Amino acid sequence: MELNPEVAGLATTALGIAVRLVVIISIAYLATRLFQALVSASISRAFRVHREATREQQTKSQTLIAVATHSGQVVIGVVAVFMALRELAFDITPLIASAGIAGLALGLGAQTVIRDFLAGFLIILEDQYAVGDVIKVGEHSGTVERIDLRRTVIRNLEGSLINIPNSEVRIVANMTRGWSRVVLDVEVAYEDDPKKAQQALLQVADHLAKDPEYSLLIVEPPQVLGIESLSAGSLRLRLMVKTQPTKQWAVGRELRARVREAFRTQGINLAHPVQTVVLRDDRSSQAAGETEISSEDADAKGSDWKT
Repeated sequence: MELNPEVAGLATTALGIAVRLVVIISIAYLATRLFQALVSASISRAFRVHREATREQQTKSQTLIAVATHSGQVVIGVVAVFMALRELAFDITPLIASAGIAGLALGLGAQTVIRDFLAGFLIILEDQYAVGDVIKVGEHSGTVERIDLRRTVIRNLEGSLINIPNSEVRIVANMTRGWSRVVLDVEVAYEDDPKKAQQALLQVADHLAKDPEYSLLIVEPPQVLGIESLSAGSLRLRLMVKTQPTKQWAVGRELRARVREAFRTQGINLAHPVQTVVLRDDRSSQAAGETEISSEDADAKGSDWKT
């Protein structure tokens, strides 16, 4: 049985198209996997060279790998779709024009999202902060729990989870990058010797730095800066202790407890506010008022008598 030449030609054409489509899909898949492997190897090698295998740096590398891989997959996928449509004898010129117009409209309507993505990419690329850092953005502060291209998620001291769009992160204070510091201001009374108070502060801080429980948390010898300011009822001394990241709060709490106990033992008085209360006796005021009125009445009567 012989096939119709037209049918045979159509079958051959369809088979050729199917083969070419399979080839396009296979090449796109292989290109995607190869691109992913190259990106992952390059970024991982860069972090291994700089010996930055910390948890924060691993998070940063994984985020960069995910962003680059996703972008490459999108580009390769779009090219593969256009090639497949061309093999199916579709005129892709109107499609390309429509895609351009749609992309322009989408870009105009999603400018905020695009800004979030660009800002997020720069935050991750510049390593401004990482998961686990304690940051302050505007009026919000807390521990970073998650970072992606669109938002930064932090949890504040009260336990509230705050989502901040990356485009809103203009000025950020990272309180736990590299090292941290305890700044302890102590107000003592004017009657006490400031030099004795400074020596007591430095002694307490030195003992804390030698304590096995806290010695690894303190990275430099403590410093007492002396009298920081004078007020109406006290003078303020400042003590600074440099600590490991995120350890300033634990060291500060222990330091305050030990300073209070040392001052109590050595007889150094912490300044406390003094309030003066003036008590007024209403009965005395009323009696004074009556006396004054009586004198005025007497003067008036005296003038009448003289008349």
